[in-house]
Amino acid sequence: MRRVLVTGASGFVGRAVLDALARGDTEVVALSRRPPSRESRPRLDWRAVDMLDAPALRRAVAEVGCDTCIHLAWDVGPGYWTSPANLDWLAAGATLLRAFREAGGTRFVGAGTCAEHDWTGIGDAALREDAARRPATLYGAAKAALWDVAASYAAGTGLEAAWGVVFHAIGPGERAGRLLPSIVASLDAGQEARCTAGTQVQDPIDVRDLGAAFARLAASPLQGRVNLGRGAPESVAGIARRVAARCGRPDLLRLGALPARAGEPARLVPDLARMRDELGFVPCHDLEDSIAAAIDWQRAQGAER
Repeated sequence: MRRVLVTGASGFVGRAVLDALARGDTEVVALSRRPPSRESRPRLDWRAVDMLDAPALRRAVAEVGCDTCIHLAWDVGPGYWTSPANLDWLAAGATLLRAFREAGGTRFVGAGTCAEHDWTGIGDAALREDAARRPATLYGAAKAALWDVAASYAAGTGLEAAWGVVFHAIGPGERAGRLLPSIVASLDAGQEARCTAGTQVQDPIDVRDLGAAFARLAASPLQGRVNLGRGAPESVAGIARRVAARCGRPDLLRLGALPARAGEPARLVPDLARMRDELGFVPCHDLEDSIAAAIDWQRAQGAER
């Protein structure tokens, strides 16, 4: 039985990864500040660890004795694009990487981001894993640096290393303030949902599929960067309209009421050939399913409060 270490286990993607791992023959050790739900995870061993506490992190990794690591932990709260805390998370990732290998770990899988890429001059092309990387934000630069360190360290130590590059994710569990939750919160309160014009095209993958993709990547021998996406691009405006229609209040959606974020490309979608042909993974949730599940989850959380 494999023994898999998961960092950031209580986060948006982390919870979905735990769900996917629970469906396999896997023992899971979860590291996070807050305990994840254990409803369908009988073999989950949770350890409360502050990833930014290097001695505590090294001790925890040495104690758990896992052969595989899925590293998801990072601070993506408000302002994370430019936050100096990205440097702390880069250092934490490097500490984890070394501690994991020195404790006998054999396979490391990390979560990358489309923000590592050069967003200038993309045009209509889908970004391949080997596309130019020139991050425009500290967040993207820190993620890119961690992968470079991981790839180099792995090559010198015999560690297997893979990097799941996430472009955009959607579905149940998104934090407040992101596009879908903010629209739902406004519309359910009978208020206008103010958005940008939403002309940019993206490829949001359902977080449940994303969790399954990371679990598949961790169990595979595949190495290097692997783009993860749905393969069905949609404009942000199109997503917003679907959300408003599902909420029954399309009359309150105000596209173009907010300015666009500076520097965001008109089209940012991944080339998924590696995911499809080498990893053998195909997402199963369509956009309507993702939106419905996200709305249901958000309303259930509100009802519980």
